[in-house]
Amino acid sequence: MSTLQYPTLYKCDDPRGEAIVAKAVAQTIADAESLWAPEKFDGVFPVRGFGIRRLTPRDIAGLNGAGGTSIFAGTSAAEWTFSIAAAAHVYTNILSGAMISDSCYVIITGFFNYDGTPDVECIKISADGIEYPIINLEEMYGWDEATAYFSHPIIVRPEKTMTIAACARTAGVKYFGLLGWVVAKRSYLIATL
Repeated sequence: MSTLQYPTLYKCDDPRGEAIVAKAVAQTIADAESLWAPEKFDGVFPVRGFGIRRLTPRDIAGLNGAGGTSIFAGTSAAEWTFSIAAAAHVYTNILSGAMISDSCYVIITGFFNYDGTPDVECIKISADGIEYPIINLEEMYGWDEATAYFSHPIIVRPEKTMTIAACARTAGVKYFGLLGWVVAKRSYLIATL
C-alpha cells in the first residue's frame, strides 16, 4: 500500500523540502542537457554551457500582470510586489499567460511573504499546460514562518506560459514572492535587467 501523495508545505529548515528541491533541480538539468544538446550544465558560473541561479521576478514576468498591473510595482525589479485589487476571498490573476524565455527553465520551489500581517490565503498556478492543485498558505502563518517549500515543485520549460492567481482575506497590495531556481543558458544568466 502506498502512502497518500498530495501537495503540502514544508518549513524552510525541513530536510524533506531540501531533498525534494535537489531532486527537481537534478531532473531539470537532465532535461536541459537533452533539450539544449550539445551544451552541458556548467555550474553556477557557466563559461560555455548553462548554469543555475536563484529565481527573480524578471524570470516569470516577461509580461505585465493581469489587467496591466505590473509585477514590478516595488522600487525595483528585484522586489516582488503582487497587487490583488479584487474583492476579498476571490481568486485574482497576478500573472496571466506570462511566457518563459526560450533560454531558461523556471523551478518554483516555495513561497515567501513580506507583509507584517500576511493574509494571502492560497495561490493557484497553471504552468506548461498543467493546472496544479491550489496551494493553501495559511499553514505557514501558524508556524510563524515567512517562508515555506512546496512538497511538489513546479518546473516550467522554456517558451511555456504560466498563470498565477492568488486569494487573500482583504483587497489591496500584497508583498510576497516565489522561491525557486532558474536553469538557463549563459547568455540569459549574465544579461542585465
